[in-house]
Amino acid sequence: MSPRPSLASRLAVAAGAPTLPHIPATEAARAEPLAPPLPVPTTAKARQGKTMIAGYFSPDLARAIKILAVERGVTVQALIGEGLDTVLRQHQRHPFGER
Repeated sequence: MSPRPSLASRLAVAAGAPTLPHIPATEAARAEPLAPPLPVPTTAKARQGKTMIAGYFSPDLARAIKILAVERGVTVQALIGEGLDTVLRQHQRHPFGER
């Protein structure tokens, strides 16, 4: 008794495509992949060796920071770094000056 045809082979027949031979599940698991594996994403050089610090703030504050960044011609990240340096100085800690 032969196994039932797979849905893929039935659809291929309905579409007029040539039929593929049926491969039992145990052999299919050992078969070579059809496409090469996707590349592993890499970290941008600017982010290597750094850690993200994040927080949730009101939309109004986020908008104000973005506008200030555009007006000053800097990034939001630079403004956040400046703010964190200010907090560190207020607490007698060494600022890092990361922008």
